[in-house]
Amino acid sequence: MKPFTVVANTMQALVKYHGLKDWKLRIPYHDSISVNTSCLYSEVRVSESGGEEGTLWVAGERNEDALRRVQTVSNRLAGKRFEDLGFRLDSKNTTGVEGKGLGFSSSAGAAVTFALNHALDPEAKPDLQELSRVSRLFAASASRTMVGGFSRLHVGKTDEDTYSEKFADSRDLDLRTVLVPLPSTVRTEMAHEEVESSPFFKARIESAANRCDKVEKAILGGDLKTLGELVEQDTLELHGVTMTGKNRMIVMSPDTIRVITKVRELRANSTEAYFSMQTGPSVFINTDQAGEDKVKRAISGMGYRTLTSTVGREARLKRTKV
Repeated sequence: MKPFTVVANTMQALVKYHGLKDWKLRIPYHDSISVNTSCLYSEVRVSESGGEEGTLWVAGERNEDALRRVQTVSNRLAGKRFEDLGFRLDSKNTTGVEGKGLGFSSSAGAAVTFALNHALDPEAKPDLQELSRVSRLFAASASRTMVGGFSRLHVGKTDEDTYSEKFADSRDLDLRTVLVPLPSTVRTEMAHEEVESSPFFKARIESAANRCDKVEKAILGGDLKTLGELVEQDTLELHGVTMTGKNRMIVMSPDTIRVITKVRELRANSTEAYFSMQTGPSVFINTDQAGEDKVKRAISGMGYRTLTSTVGREARLKRTKV
């Protein structure tokens, strides 16, 4: 087998899931919606292991948590342990970017799934919807990342009826995002495990489920204002149930609040800008082409590093620049 590389971009969750009703199949309680970024990604290089057991390297090191997740993907695709496939996988994320809540677990899961599928059958055209089911076993967010653009994870009762589909791209809404990476030691998995203990969890499920159709409609209608307002509400709800679980986890940092305050100031001064966060302190600032430079200058002027993103693509073989 000739070595090859797969790339998958990270995503920003717009309607976020929290908690899983089926941990084995990683099925959330409700639908969720995200948009892939264009500036952050994971790469997976696949080569033969030279007759030895297959190995997984993450940024040059062994990673037991990643290996555990890859096993579920390997079992689904090949019916075998990953080590028995005889592949060496070298995974890495965008270099030089430190921050929590940027979506790298989603891009890593999509890239690994796509890579193993291609290694097992290089001639087959990838079925991204089917691979969205498989990558969900690594991380539910990886399911949406797999198909790219603006995507929706449809949650059913079984593996078969829980999958993602792309429903829009930049032609529907030319979303521009300024990312502000911020560090944290909190693991997303920890938040998912305890969120059901929040007294507001059931209300969150209902609210998020109802929000999905409204967010999809706003995206298809090119309505940034409505989208931004809905995503801000979703973000605050997500962090609300996180903070009211049994361990009272506070994932926001003082820097998060400073950035949010600046976003609200920009909006008060007629710049279309709306904040969004995942399970981490990092902030996504959603805007349009006219507001992108204003937002970037304002946040950079506060001393924070910024990255800019347009609507990103699906998982794919790396043949061109990311």
